[in-house]
Amino acid sequence: MVNDQSYTIGHVSRICGVSVQTLRYYDNIGLLRPSRTDPLTHYRYYSNMDILLVKIVQDLKSLRFSLEEIGSILKQSGLDGLTAALKSKKQETLEEIERLQQTHASIENRISQLDSLRNLNEKLDSEGDGVLIELKQLSDRMIAFERKRAVCGMEASVVRFTQLFDQLEIHGITAQGLLMSIYHENLLTFDRNDSDIEVSILLSQDSTNHSFVRTLSGGPYITATYSGPPNEESCKNVYRHLLSWMGQHGYAECGPAVEQYVVDLSQMRDPGEFIVELQIPVEKVLTL
Repeated sequence: MVNDQSYTIGHVSRICGVSVQTLRYYDNIGLLRPSRTDPLTHYRYYSNMDILLVKIVQDLKSLRFSLEEIGSILKQSGLDGLTAALKSKKQETLEEIERLQQTHASIENRISQLDSLRNLNEKLDSEGDGVLIELKQLSDRMIAFERKRAVCGMEASVVRFTQLFDQLEIHGITAQGLLMSIYHENLLTFDRNDSDIEVSILLSQDSTNHSFVRTLSGGPYITATYSGPPNEESCKNVYRHLLSWMGQHGYAECGPAVEQYVVDLSQMRDPGEFIVELQIPVEKVLTL
């Protein structure tokens, strides 16, 4: 210490709890220069006011201001500039909190999905034929869709789903995550090389003002859940199960079949872990 008002860089480092390297960096970028630098030794000497400025910089850093923002604040005089900067940082923080809350909700949803998959696998293991058949009352569903005649296959579907996700991102629409293929064909006879299939993504918000978004009508559906990769053999086999159930219980098919993948796109790398729910809209058949 020199003249009771001048402090070496090492002393300031200890007083303020900041490294010597950081203080040198602040000096080099012009953020906080020492009051005096010895022209011969190049030693830096700091005043009491300099120490106060170091404390101010540390405080603003704790509020997540960047060094560039701090530099602008230090150049301003009076409380108005600091108040404006704090209000701007407050708004930025609120927006970040909202983004983090959305991320938290997505993580919670993913954990819930994985727990549901685990429970569903246990149910499927307990079924003798590996197919779980249920009659469900499904609500209307908002979906993003793309319908055309195309090849039916995993690789082709992944490309179409990816393009549909790109559309959602462009228009700022949030996907709920579940993917579906809607068959506007007879599942037992359709040509997999040229089939009328609608790929769709379940949405978590109303976006019907877009041409690629529509409502998939709810109502009674007979569903069959099974594990493994969806292919022609598994699809037809499960569909036969559902036709048999409908015949036994007095129901008839009344709309296109929906193949819902109880996974999201990130899990589609391993088809062996797929869980698929085939959903058929049905109506009760009147018997005389």
